[in-house]
Amino acid sequence: MPALRRLEAMPREPRRSLEDTLVLREKRYPPLRIATAVQALVEGGASVPALLEGTGLDARSLDDPDVRVSSMQLLTVIGNAIRGGCASDAGLRVGLRLHPSCYGMLGYAVMCSVSLRQAFDTTKRYIRLGNSMLDFDWEEGPESAVWSIPKYDDLGLPNADTALYGFVRDMGMATLLTVFNDVMGPWCMPLRVGFSGPPPPHVESLAGAFGCPLKFDQSRNELHYPLAWLDRAPQQANRITAAQTSRACARMLEEFGWQSGLTRRVYHELTCTPGRFPEIESVAAALCMTSRTLRRKLEAEGTSYSDLLDGVRHALALDYLSTSTLSAADIASALGFSEVASFRRAFKRWTGSTPADLRSSP
Repeated sequence: MPALRRLEAMPREPRRSLEDTLVLREKRYPPLRIATAVQALVEGGASVPALLEGTGLDARSLDDPDVRVSSMQLLTVIGNAIRGGCASDAGLRVGLRLHPSCYGMLGYAVMCSVSLRQAFDTTKRYIRLGNSMLDFDWEEGPESAVWSIPKYDDLGLPNADTALYGFVRDMGMATLLTVFNDVMGPWCMPLRVGFSGPPPPHVESLAGAFGCPLKFDQSRNELHYPLAWLDRAPQQANRITAAQTSRACARMLEEFGWQSGLTRRVYHELTCTPGRFPEIESVAAALCMTSRTLRRKLEAEGTSYSDLLDGVRHALALDYLSTSTLSAADIASALGFSEVASFRRAFKRWTGSTPADLRSSP
């Protein structure tokens, strides 16, 4: 197969983006954030079916506490909103609704912290429990406590253009504002906020939300808080409850690691040989279990072999379209599609656009 030989000869530098994409597809989280985002976007004029297109979710599943969703499904909702013409301040509006209660045990652990410093540390330590798509970090600088969010070049999200980045960035920074405002009280507003890009069309909305000086074209996206506030106690501070909820978060993080272990082992089997995707029986044998056991364990993790295979094909398609000159026909063949039309339909279902659209975008 010519396409397969060319794929095998290609350097695999994009593997990091592939792995990032696969992790984003792991269904770990309750649908709290997606439900909140959908509600905010619907109030802005979007429809629920349009927002949930390609997610595999419906309105009823957003209220089901037993449903587990992935970061990729949230990204799909955001992409649908952008393609549907949402306002430029949509990410800000969503972030302002993401209160601690949207983050389950993590939210309660933050609220019960004995100091703002502990609230910052708890958020940073357990941020993976909150369906975060960004690498949040904070540090105690010489003049202020600084939360930072990656700029566009360091984002690491698959197929992310500047519009999607702007939405996710605004949502993330507004979420930090909202959470710590709820934890400490309405007085806890940042000293200043920096943005890595130019002023967006909704700059007045940003200024109204953050209530402090804004700076643009900065080296990082940052929220600055006074150092003197770090030792102040949150409104619901409780040392015992803080310790209990922090331990619960630690156990949940360990459980996430265990659950994703099998998923990632299946991913490894599916991606170890470019262009060849083993049947579930072969994967199960490589993992020393029966296919029935593998199906049962994957179902317990909220996924299936077909979902994982679909995810690998999706991630590889983005990889090859973005980093190679292979034709759509060659990529379709390498991904195991019998014809290029089937590949185009699948890609449209995954992303809402066509392979040609992706390559023609800046």
